[in-house]
Amino acid sequence: MKIKRWFMFLFVFCFMGSMMACSSGESSKDSGESADSGEKAEVVWWVPENEQKAMLQKIADEFNKNHDNITVKMQANAGAEYYTKLQTVLAANNGPDVMWMNGPNFPKFQSKGFFLSYSDFIKKDEFSMDNYPKSLVDLYSAGGEVYGMPKDYDTIGLFYNKELFDKAGVKYPDANWTWDDLRNAAKQLTVESGGKTTQWGIAAHASAQEAIYPLMVQNGVKPVEDDKKSTKIDSPEAIEAVQFLYDLMYTDKSSPDGQYMTDNDPTQLFQSGKVAMIMSGSWMAKPYYEALKDKVDVAEMPQKKADGNIIHGIGWVTNAKTKHPDAAWEFVKWLGSKEVALMQAESGTVIPAYNGTAETWVKALPMNLQIFIDSTKVAVPYPSTPDAQWETPIFTHTTNIWLNKETPADGMKAAAKEANEVLSKL
Repeated sequence: MKIKRWFMFLFVFCFMGSMMACSSGESSKDSGESADSGEKAEVVWWVPENEQKAMLQKIADEFNKNHDNITVKMQANAGAEYYTKLQTVLAANNGPDVMWMNGPNFPKFQSKGFFLSYSDFIKKDEFSMDNYPKSLVDLYSAGGEVYGMPKDYDTIGLFYNKELFDKAGVKYPDANWTWDDLRNAAKQLTVESGGKTTQWGIAAHASAQEAIYPLMVQNGVKPVEDDKKSTKIDSPEAIEAVQFLYDLMYTDKSSPDGQYMTDNDPTQLFQSGKVAMIMSGSWMAKPYYEALKDKVDVAEMPQKKADGNIIHGIGWVTNAKTKHPDAAWEFVKWLGSKEVALMQAESGTVIPAYNGTAETWVKALPMNLQIFIDSTKVAVPYPSTPDAQWETPIFTHTTNIWLNKETPADGMKAAAKEANEVLSKL
């Protein structure tokens, strides 16, 4: 799922009153003994408020229907505030029993002792973690212990509006497209009327996961070095990737500028037909199809030095302070089942992590969704470090770049210097 906006990685502590509001009445800590004692247990399940809410509720309902002594209560929280709110309640020894977690935030949360290890449960039940990609299992493991049940994974593609391409007489994107091909097509797809732009060729949004990092990888730069102690986002190749996106906005004017995209969600601009292309994650396939139907399709990301992409996956973790560890594990096992994976796949929401179920997702919508599966071969993991604060200066300076307050070169050099100061201390 989307790490989707930079603010998802910024940790801001709530005031105590807000903290109490977050936790009051939402935890199952006081609802009795575990399900193994025969008493009923309520498992509070936190997920972000997003496009998967309806499907996740169906999953909870199906579990509840088949378990007399365990009731799962799903609570959806605003996406932009999810990790801030979660950190606040967990730090207060409160919060949900089972929760949604992404890779960048996992190390920081886990290092604070917030999560329950699944290793003993796995051994006791002879539960096989070989059912999931090893990279996702490893993403949510630490110190030889497994803390997360893999949910799904995602890569990035270039979505495009076929109707707008047809009207402009522009060939659809394909696997051979380069950055130059994208740039030229975006110019041709931009329409002006009465001195105003009425249609843009692309929305070059300031998303690390969906635009900035994939382009850097294609140009030979990993967001964080393998030792996780430094970043080279100030290298000529990294700056070139950011400059490419900047030029779409301010040189070619084939993308809305940063201020316009701050005021108007780029994904909504694409769904409304105001832009012809957008780089987005696989999780957006269903929302885009629901908005545009047979007008929309998706292609591989354009190439530079080589193919490249970013891969990430969501995991289900359990509160170390839960009063119902057995009931929580019973639910987590269900979340990791092939049955749940197929429920997600058939809905077209996400690529399920359970091995062998991705093909069902590919067939769920009449789009070229296979490109997301194929992209795993050239993708590098979204960077994960014990402290996600190294991304804060990147957010700050890329925001300035998108608002045309800093040049790509100056902004990325400043971001790298500040980010490296954080990374060097990890």
